[in-house]
Amino acid sequence: MKVLMAVDGSADGFEAVRQAGRLLSPLRDQIALYFTPPQVRDPHVEPRMLERARQALADAVFDEARAHLPAEPHMGVVTILGVKPPRTGVLLAAEEWKADMIVVGARGAGPMDMLLLGSVSQSVVHGSHVPVLVVRARPSRPADQPLRVLLACDGSPTSRQAADVLNHFTFPNGTVGRVITVIESMLVGTVPKWLEERARSADADAMAQAWVREHEADKQHQQEELTRYCSTLPTSFQTAQPIVAEGYPADQILKTITAESVDLVVVGALGKNALTRLLMGSTSQKVLDHAPCSVLVVRERPTS
Repeated sequence: MKVLMAVDGSADGFEAVRQAGRLLSPLRDQIALYFTPPQVRDPHVEPRMLERARQALADAVFDEARAHLPAEPHMGVVTILGVKPPRTGVLLAAEEWKADMIVVGARGAGPMDMLLLGSVSQSVVHGSHVPVLVVRARPSRPADQPLRVLLACDGSPTSRQAADVLNHFTFPNGTVGRVITVIESMLVGTVPKWLEERARSADADAMAQAWVREHEADKQHQQEELTRYCSTLPTSFQTAQPIVAEGYPADQILKTITAESVDLVVVGALGKNALTRLLMGSTSQKVLDHAPCSVLVVRERPTS
């Protein structure tokens, strides 16, 4: 797998390199480090001197990024010096280098990026046609804790493509993988008091019991389907019981992230068309915005 890692000299950028490096194999994967130095135009300084300073800054950032990678793949690292703004340059570099995945930090180095997701990260996620790993640091997590990964599955083609991506990773020993699917709750709305009182009859009670049986049967079916799906995933995902939750997908995924102390959550997003260029699926966008951990967004591949 060819993985392009965007760095900007910030702590988030180097954390992105560190976390992604744990999932890659020096024998199977290739890494490209991408960096766009700031453009400085000073008429009082010779252009050649500015270019040397630009290159020196890039070399320093690339050297620091390499220091955050596992020792083994250092010889296979390619460096790409960007000339365009990062939000477009990262995507162009990934396309030209034929990257299979892009890695970015959740926030950039600018003061405004301390709010939600950084503008560069947002642009890359929305504009990429390959999976994007958006890395967030978990400073409260002990370094010796095993990696905990949560895969959100809805039975769509994107879920199967997410399985393909996970099967390309080289997970550290002790990794704990969980799979979750979310089904609609029976309590999808509030029944008016007058209707609740009117419905208290033998027929209504029988219908309610039938709904409960049908709902439980659906949950059991989803559990069985999820267990079969887990058999296509890496070994780390095949031991733990799959999670079938009820409610709104994004809310249940975020709740599980907290309950399971998840380090990385994997979600799918709809394909790139006129609508999703402006807005991803509501579930993936909400998870991306609010998850306290790293998020891998797997874009639905367009069908020919």
